Amino acid sequence: MTGLTPRTSPIRIASRARFALLPILLAGSVALGAVEPADVAAHAELVSSDPAANSTLPAAPERVRLTFTEAVDPSSASVRLLDARQAEVAGLGEVRTDGAGTTVSVDLPELEPGVYTVAYQVTSAVDGHVTSGILAFLVDPTGTQPAPGVSSESDTPSSSLEATVARWVGLASALALAGVIIFWLLAARPALADAGRRLRAPWVAIVVAGLLAAGGLTAYLILAARPILGAGTAPADAFPLDPAGPFGTTQFAIAMRLALLGMVAAALLGVAGLGFWRHERAWLTATLLAACAGLAGMSFAGHAAATGGPLYAVFDLLHLLGVAAWVGTLIGLGLFAWNARDLTASALRRHSRVALAAAPVVVLTGIANSPLVLGIAARDLVASDYGNLLLAKALLVAVALGIGAANHFLIRRDVAVPALLGAELLIGAVAVLAAAGLVTGQPAGSRPPVLTRSAIGAAHLYGTTGESAVHAAVNLPSPGPQRYQVAVTDPQTGAYRSDVQRVFLRFVPPRGAELAEERVQLEPSNDAGLWGTAGAYTPVIGQWELEVIVRRAGELDESVSFPLDVVEPLPPQQVPPPDTGTGVPVPLALLWAVLPGGVAGWGLPAGLLVLAAVAFALGRRSGPAHGVAFARATAVVLAIVIGLGVGSRELVSAANAPPADEAAQSNPVEPDAESIDRGEGLYAANCVACHGADGAGDGPAASGILPPLAPLAERVPDMTDGALAYRIAVGTAGTRMPAFAATISERDRWDIVNYLRSRWPR
Repeated sequence: MTGLTPRTSPIRIASRARFALLPILLAGSVALGAVEPADVAAHAELVSSDPAANSTLPAAPERVRLTFTEAVDPSSASVRLLDARQAEVAGLGEVRTDGAGTTVSVDLPELEPGVYTVAYQVTSAVDGHVTSGILAFLVDPTGTQPAPGVSSESDTPSSSLEATVARWVGLASALALAGVIIFWLLAARPALADAGRRLRAPWVAIVVAGLLAAGGLTAYLILAARPILGAGTAPADAFPLDPAGPFGTTQFAIAMRLALLGMVAAALLGVAGLGFWRHERAWLTATLLAACAGLAGMSFAGHAAATGGPLYAVFDLLHLLGVAAWVGTLIGLGLFAWNARDLTASALRRHSRVALAAAPVVVLTGIANSPLVLGIAARDLVASDYGNLLLAKALLVAVALGIGAANHFLIRRDVAVPALLGAELLIGAVAVLAAAGLVTGQPAGSRPPVLTRSAIGAAHLYGTTGESAVHAAVNLPSPGPQRYQVAVTDPQTGAYRSDVQRVFLRFVPPRGAELAEERVQLEPSNDAGLWGTAGAYTPVIGQWELEVIVRRAGELDESVSFPLDVVEPLPPQQVPPPDTGTGVPVPLALLWAVLPGGVAGWGLPAGLLVLAAVAFALGRRSGPAHGVAFARATAVVLAIVIGLGVGSRELVSAANAPPADEAAQSNPVEPDAESIDRGEGLYAANCVACHGADGAGDGPAASGILPPLAPLAERVPDMTDGALAYRIAVGTAGTRMPAFAATISERDRWDIVNYLRSRWPR
């Protein structure tokens, strides 16, 4: 770097450009949490089925219908039916799809009563990801059997670690290929021309990058296709040497073929460029066009295209080209400096203009596409592995740009530029690995929401009559069809009684109801001593009397009565998917604990930046004194650290803010003494362990929780009833508070709200 003064060094010019773009990137990352929710898909996830999961049917269905979030490849879709012994049921019809490609159906043979499991596997026609899952239903004409206990599950077997690594190799190599050519065309060649020198382009590196890109993509397709090949549903006419063959003629398969052809063409053009000295610029341009075609194929096979269509695929292509210009700068600069070290500064001066255009393109196109895969952006950014990976990628890019910004301060101390470039290249490679994980993983926005159960659970009634113990169960004590089961056992041994001939239920309506009593005979089940029936025998709400009458051989009828509260269930509701994020790292939690809240929190980094500006002005007047330079660098570092702390805390706060309609919801349960007492009991059972009996956040399980729990006296008065119920249902993203939607019914959640409001009123 001899002959360059600190104030005119082109390296400092480039570093200043990157330093100026760092706030843009950080602002863009924070802006991801403020974008409006978007309708999302990406990965073909099951949204509904007929029969419904865990449903009980009085008659066997004629077919199974599965509806997914996006079009699937009909040629590789498979549906199997398993009986209660998990043996495959023969005689299923051909798998069909509807016109939109989102609904898969298959005709069923005649089924005997029993539990059946549907096992399915489909491949997204847009992004090529394989989704497999199971669900169960029960055929029970008698209505005596319990609903299936099989958990509905789904998985993406094509998103393995090996597939992610292979895609990273393909993506990183393709970006390096395009980036090296961009650097050589826009920076290296003009610098050589000005100096009157001639240096051949790094064709060997270009050929190697092209071959690695093609090899990585080929390996990815082979690994991603393993579930299809394992299920035996790959198209029979697929070309043996076509890695995308198992994916048929879907949009994904066509796009990946374009990506492969582009990379292979770039490698072949690179080989041709090795043998021709003349018209090198034309050969480089043609190779770059082939690389761009390959990158376009990757973009049209990604989540952005699957969700937003061609326009967002173009945004993704611009994003990749921007990253290519940045990564290619580092690799191309290293190759150039190896052979023309004295011209490195001249090449950097030209490339600084490219950096000024590339970095904003990377940020803005990333912001444009992120809402498509984040869904409810702020929450899914914090509460999902995908969102955490996206944050990690943004942070890595920010650190890489920060290294470039450090050149502004360190170049005066003759810090070795290759060391800085090596660190920046390493971080860039890790950022591309994170990007590969984003492409192969399940987007946060495609995770299906949780549908809460009705507010009423099963009623279990226990009693004795004569020489028998009786256990009566009502699956849903509310108006409408219900399932009733009665078990009659020996009170001494607990074994089912074998001498029971008949079991009856007598339904006595509430007082004032203009309904007659009804007596129903139950049907025996396959297990002696277990009886059941189904029907709408409690049509109105109120306290009914349910009498169980047992008739045994040679004995008089024996009976026992139970009060049965029949209530109107509140409708089920959808809540966000469970929190699968990594939580708040301990260093960040400690930073939150010491930073002030509100405007004061943002005032700290702003004040430090002002101090850095003052130190910069003093340094320009009095010269680069060591103390001033150190103070300036320290102020900038502290401003960035505190800014990230405050910004992340605000992001988590935004992630946990309820939707406007949820926050505005009024409590439908009257806050009478009974509701408050119920809420107090539910609070003691579910909340005291962390929040403490007095809501001070000092419960026995709260020890070591970071960030520490805020006292409820500070939080509850500022929240609406709807916001409190929402927080109980979905939990708090980024913390240990789980979602209680699946364990505490909606009615019970409103009772807890009434209790909280009675303790800490607004």
